[in-house]
Amino acid sequence: MDDDLVKPLRVKSGLEDIGYYMVGISKLPGFDRIIKLSSNESPLGPSPRAIEAASVALSQAHRYPELDLEQLPQTLAEKFGLEPSMIAFGPGSDEILLRLVNTYSNVEDEVIYSAHAYMQFPIYVKRAGSTPVAALDDDFRHSVDAILACVTERTSVVLVANPDNPSGTYLSGAEIRRLRDALPSHVLLIVDSAYDEFARAQDYESATQLVGEYDNVVVTRTFSKIFCLAGLRLGWCYGPPAVIDLMERIGPSFPVNIAVQAAAVEAVRDQAHIERVLKHNWIWIDRFSGALQQMGLKVYPSQTNFILVQFPQIKGKTASAADAFLQSRGIVGRKFAVADFEDKLRFTIGLDDEMEQTIDALGGFMQAG
Repeated sequence: MDDDLVKPLRVKSGLEDIGYYMVGISKLPGFDRIIKLSSNESPLGPSPRAIEAASVALSQAHRYPELDLEQLPQTLAEKFGLEPSMIAFGPGSDEILLRLVNTYSNVEDEVIYSAHAYMQFPIYVKRAGSTPVAALDDDFRHSVDAILACVTERTSVVLVANPDNPSGTYLSGAEIRRLRDALPSHVLLIVDSAYDEFARAQDYESATQLVGEYDNVVVTRTFSKIFCLAGLRLGWCYGPPAVIDLMERIGPSFPVNIAVQAAAVEAVRDQAHIERVLKHNWIWIDRFSGALQQMGLKVYPSQTNFILVQFPQIKGKTASAADAFLQSRGIVGRKFAVADFEDKLRFTIGLDDEMEQTIDALGGFMQAG
């Protein structure tokens, strides 16, 4: 073929500007086993009932899944007091969030989110070809006023992670309602509530309550956190019928495989395991936070299964120095390659011995001359 006729593939505008989303470290050279506190996974593992159900379901792996998911949405609806027909599924809440933004935001539109919210948000927006707008926050906590100040005629979607990742902070139910009430009716409010079940603040409210009241609110949830099924990749959303209908029509033909369906149903039903996960998490959120504060470190109050910690800007005591010190001992937290997080590390709650070893290591780091 004549070289003059060879033309490069045409890539959608803006996609080549998207950087990689960096996941938590899961391996360290020289260590067969690490203490992995980097990815907000459950340390207690899946429900034994979920494991057994998935194993049994695999005997039917030669069959396609049922298109009409009945048992799974019904189980969720019974658990959370929801309408099963207003639930849609996807291979992880990330995929659902991306699908929502792609569906409700056009090239000429703007999508608003808080500057230090979930770091995938701007990636979703750029993949949709829309313009990302980062609203200022208040010490890594969403500011409703700042978000509303960014709303223009071009605004199509507002993304809010509540509780937030990576800060662990939250907006009260009243604040979420104030945000929704002040938005134009054509703007879709998407509340990413991956950590909903961990929130224990008295003024926190699940945003699913808003869905039945308004036509422009969608809540995304996940099976990765409280249900301990991160490796199976299953997310769900709760939204108005028109939104759910469109999400299902444009989504994957088989959004949930048969083994995942079986595991998910039993994970939701196993209340005893859920309570063990919550109890373990709350004990260590309090214990770990208290230990770090006694070392003189700033800890952001968390409504999740992780803690964001700020280190001093003192030579030898920085977040980077702490990260290197911990890794030399086989302990991995989460260091973000973002300027505003250069003095911070995030730690997922792990097993009892893992948390004790991490406290001892950080204590030694802070005391070392």
